[in-house]
Amino acid sequence: MANSDSARGGGPVAAPACDTAASDTAASDEVRARWSGAFRVGVPGLLTLAIVYGYGRYGYGLFLPQLQREFGGSAGVLGAISSVGYVAELVVLVVVARLSGRCSPRVPVVIGGLSAAVGMAMMAAAQSTAVLAIGVALAGTAPGWVWAPYSDAVAASTRPDARGHALSMISTGTTFGVMVAGPAVLLVTGSGWRTIWFGTACLALLVTAWNFLVLPKAAHTGRSGRNPPRLRWYALLQTARHRRLVAAAFSVGLVGAVYWSYAGILVAGGDHESSSAPLFWSLIGVAGVIGTATGALVGKWGMPTVFVVAQLCTLLSCGILAMGSPSSVMFVVAAALYGTGFMVSGTVVSLWSSRVFPDRPTEGFSWVIIALTVGAAAGPAVFGILVDAFDIEIVFAVLSIVVAATFLVRPRRMDVDLGRGPPDPPGRYQ
Repeated sequence: MANSDSARGGGPVAAPACDTAASDTAASDEVRARWSGAFRVGVPGLLTLAIVYGYGRYGYGLFLPQLQREFGGSAGVLGAISSVGYVAELVVLVVVARLSGRCSPRVPVVIGGLSAAVGMAMMAAAQSTAVLAIGVALAGTAPGWVWAPYSDAVAASTRPDARGHALSMISTGTTFGVMVAGPAVLLVTGSGWRTIWFGTACLALLVTAWNFLVLPKAAHTGRSGRNPPRLRWYALLQTARHRRLVAAAFSVGLVGAVYWSYAGILVAGGDHESSSAPLFWSLIGVAGVIGTATGALVGKWGMPTVFVVAQLCTLLSCGILAMGSPSSVMFVVAAALYGTGFMVSGTVVSLWSSRVFPDRPTEGFSWVIIALTVGAAAGPAVFGILVDAFDIEIVFAVLSIVVAATFLVRPRRMDVDLGRGPPDPPGRYQ
């Protein structure tokens, strides 16, 4: 009778309990599958970026006072060594872009992990500035080898609805590395920095082995199953959506490098023995953990909104430092704002690139990282002129203007919807 009543419009028929339970189980399995896919590539990717950026890139600057005491020479000469890493990374990024679609993403990631391990081991064993410089340069290539290929790895081995979560985890690895590197500076005395670098080199080998086991064995061929045409750098400047992405990446790289280079000096107030700068970096790292949720935030609020909010956080942080010597509370606020803004902005750039280049994720993101790295290399040099000519507060006032200008190249909804296509064949996921 109930069925006939329902047929006449008397009301819906209650689903059998077994059907409801099956539906709930299926939904739970779907969630577990989504997150297990994200974690499978995301966790080793997060640890890889924590090592190659947290120590291989930014850790060198944090340990600069210890290195100066060990090797002598000016801070300027030792600081200039890090520029070699940027130049080497630019060369590597071009190579990685060419490798995309021709070999498994596992190949450049493993090369990068080994480069980081050998480079940091050389730094730990160095008895001369020359050997130290070679180690820094070798470890400095690692970011160029590893970050972009994870775009192919995620596209090839995770479900479409898990990719945002995986890319968010991987891109936020930097913040965990910085969060650990800051306190490490405070704990070492004398030549203790060598133990830290050697231990990190051993950890890099273990994470590299993990990547070798979980990353796809075959080259990524795009949604069509065939290799799409290769990208040309000049083509990125011919359309507005590409220009916006490249300009935003350049700005994020420039602002980040200038902030990392000079915020510590302002916070320490000229006291090289002060613990203020390492603690400041650690606070930035703690705040930057929010970057792991960028994929969820983008899913809820949209990429344009999340990018604008992240840039606003960076703008406010630069504004606080431009005021000169604010209170300790304001320094904490500045660190929290910058950690949030910097990590979310960098992650959004990664997600944005994956939408604009769905068929060539690694190659497209390689060109985006080149723009980011060019900005990072140019920023400290250009703003260093302002540091020498004016008070350091002026640097952050001008940097605030650069961040504000970045709002003009924010992602538009039409840009980030382009990469949305039909779901990839289920058989592609491992």
